[in-house]
Amino acid sequence: MQRRMRGWFKRWGLVAALIGRLVLTFIGWSIHLLAAGAKTEAADDEASCAIRGCVLNYRTGKLDDGTDPYGWYKRD
Repeated sequence: MQRRMRGWFKRWGLVAALIGRLVLTFIGWSIHLLAAGAKTEAADDEASCAIRGCVLNYRTGKLDDGTDPYGWYKRD
């Protein structure tokens, strides 16, 4: 009887391991799909730059930190 129970536990242990692996794979793919669909904003967008005190670069027409060597920052 003990030998038969050992085989039963071994079989159900393998089934449980397979189910666990499938569940973890499904969760991993779900997280991957959710993360791939997430839209992120650029850190250099005009709203955040304006809050930090950036100036308008008239060459590019965008706000930046004033370090563009070819840009000009005063209106002509």
